[in-house]
Amino acid sequence: MQSAPTRAPHGEPDGQLRQADAPSTPTSELTFASDRRRRTARTVVAASALGLIGYVAATAQRSNVPAFAHAAEWVYPLLMLAAAGAVAARTWSRREERLAWSLICGGMLIPAVRNALYPAFGSLNDLRPVWLLAYPLLFAGLLLLLRTRFVRLPAAVWADALIAACAAGALAVIAFEPYQAATGSDPTAAALALAFPVGDLVLVAVAVCALSVLGWRIDRRWALLLAGFVCYAVADVLFMVGLADGSYLRGSWFDALRPGAALLLAAASWPAPVGAGLRRSPRWLRGNGIPQLSGTVVLVGLLVLGHETPLPRLAVLLAAAGLLAVTARLALSFREVGKLADSHRDAMTDDLTSLANRRAMSTALTAASFDHGATARAGVTTVGPGLLLLDLDEFKEINDSLGHQAGDRLLCQVAERLSRAVRPDDLLARVGGDEFAVLFPPGIELADAHAVASRIVEALQAPFDVANMTVHVHASVGIALCPQHCAHPEDLLQCADVAMYLAKGSATQIAVYDVVRDSQRADEWQIVEDLRTAMAEGQLVCHYQPKIRADDGGVHSVEALVRWQHPTRGLLAPDQFLPYAERGGLMRPLATTVLNLALAQARSWRDRGVDMTVAVNLSVTNLVDVDLVDRIGGLLRAHGVPAHALILEITEGVLSSDGRRSRDVVAALQDLGIGLSIDDFGTGWSSLARLHEMTVDELKLDGIFVARLTEDARSVAIVRSTVALAHSLGASLVAEGVEDVETLKALRQYGCDITQGFVHCPPLPADEFDLWLGASPGRQSPASQGAILRSASSMSDAAPAKDSRT
Repeated sequence: MQSAPTRAPHGEPDGQLRQADAPSTPTSELTFASDRRRRTARTVVAASALGLIGYVAATAQRSNVPAFAHAAEWVYPLLMLAAAGAVAARTWSRREERLAWSLICGGMLIPAVRNALYPAFGSLNDLRPVWLLAYPLLFAGLLLLLRTRFVRLPAAVWADALIAACAAGALAVIAFEPYQAATGSDPTAAALALAFPVGDLVLVAVAVCALSVLGWRIDRRWALLLAGFVCYAVADVLFMVGLADGSYLRGSWFDALRPGAALLLAAASWPAPVGAGLRRSPRWLRGNGIPQLSGTVVLVGLLVLGHETPLPRLAVLLAAAGLLAVTARLALSFREVGKLADSHRDAMTDDLTSLANRRAMSTALTAASFDHGATARAGVTTVGPGLLLLDLDEFKEINDSLGHQAGDRLLCQVAERLSRAVRPDDLLARVGGDEFAVLFPPGIELADAHAVASRIVEALQAPFDVANMTVHVHASVGIALCPQHCAHPEDLLQCADVAMYLAKGSATQIAVYDVVRDSQRADEWQIVEDLRTAMAEGQLVCHYQPKIRADDGGVHSVEALVRWQHPTRGLLAPDQFLPYAERGGLMRPLATTVLNLALAQARSWRDRGVDMTVAVNLSVTNLVDVDLVDRIGGLLRAHGVPAHALILEITEGVLSSDGRRSRDVVAALQDLGIGLSIDDFGTGWSSLARLHEMTVDELKLDGIFVARLTEDARSVAIVRSTVALAHSLGASLVAEGVEDVETLKALRQYGCDITQGFVHCPPLPADEFDLWLGASPGRQSPASQGAILRSASSMSDAAPAKDSRT
């Protein structure tokens, strides 16, 4: 025997996969600590590969050139020593898997040393027990590498290893007597000689079993290790066959497989670059039945052969033990299949209600999409499937007031009623906190879906007993069908969700998906996204409209009115985008943008000596923002504008009985010194008692009363009473929407303090407003009423309709 085949066990890229996971690994963990050592190791492996080629060439010409045969005797062990050295360099350079690769390195050194001693001392067969120590080292290294993948090695790995060991042992026992007779060796020597290929086959089998359990995911390192194992096994088996029939000559072609295998193990000891990635194994390798099947075929074949030809009793016993291991392995497989089925069922079941969950519904919709596509490609027109989606309207209030346990019990009771309301072929699932869905099978008609929805609504009308209390919940139900409402079943959930929100405003609590309304909804969301982009890119601008004092005709302040300079639609007024901002939750950033623009312009005016007060509109939504006070204070400091130079115009909704939080924010703003104006006064459901509790600087009379002032006695009465109310509260009355001189005169006659409207000036960009302001210096200081009236007269002829506010 020329050398004991050395084997490296299953290795893996450090940190790349742990079982089925593949998290990204830092590059520093995939390279040597030292670039110099890495280059050295690669150089050694490359040089060894060239040496192997030279060895093959030398052995091929050994009969013609005797010097080649002598050189090959020394090149052979040097190649194996170089490969072991490369593994040792890897072990020294990296801490990960150090013990495992140290054992592998030791297992590689034993046959390398043996072959290095051969030219001087011969085969040294008396030391075979020492040479066999390579196998425990390699096997231990293999187990340690597997432990990097598993916290505990699966029982399947041990069962597969036992099957392989029994099969290899039975083959060795059968080959023992023929080999002993052919070589003329004593029984001990023959057993030790056969132990080498048996050890090879066991290591190969364990490595294959490990790859099978790991899912047959192969990267470059796994492929190199497995190739090296196979090379060693082939070399040792052919070596034993050659010894038995007397045909072996040292330097045979398969002798080159041993140093080649050692080089493969050395190359596998340091990982490939991350960019090499992880490749799927070939389709024929996927699964984990190959090792068991191969071992079973060998064991059964041996027992069948035993009926025709007498076999050693030990071989028969090993074959029988191996089949018992196969039986145990099958039991393990069945148990794993059962666990997988249970896991799949748990993954598709809602823990609370035991209904199908959202994952199960998504899986069913995906399967329905495949079926629908297949029938469509076949030219068959089908109706369905359909989806019903429902939401419990009062669930949040019940859950918040009675607690989560009560909410969970309510959901369970709802699930029971829904289960009785749907049909046997319908799939009922809980797809959200208080959302349930029903998937109708193909062939569903709208009338049938509507009937199920009606039964559901009726089933939920009866009260529920929760936490010793009687509660009522109502459901909003949306219905969508395929292909009536969408082209693919996977889109049903989205369509039904749109319909469900339409149902919240329906008297029947049921709505069917409407393509037209959904397209409008999509357009609205596109506007919201465009508005978000507009704020980020500075497309919003402010136009300014003056508020004129009635006593001297001077400019009291200006109101900042936001405009959207849309890149394709031109200049948009507030009523064209503010409703979408409200629904899209953009009022906070929008208010911040307008305040920032207005205060920046106020700073610009002050730098030019114009102490202009600027007014900005805020919605009730802004006033419930707890950060509003700090944000406005920060903007005032950032622009260096005093607080009294800012007026905030708010709607009278803040005066409602449920506006306590808004009123607290308003009080904090007034503490900063900011002026407060109640906008659109007289149009809402304000409470005079709340107004009495607050201090306001202005009451801003809505233009609807101003427009009819000269022709409606009731409007006159309202204006006069509102003027009296404002003055009694110590506030100024501002009349907006003043369009003509007659109305302006009447307002001043009735005691209005400030007027605003096109009769004075339309909303203008800052530069145009500066021109208007500079056209008559008297507007910046007290001036005669006649001057203001002349200005009003010149502009009122072209006055357009009332401007929309923000």
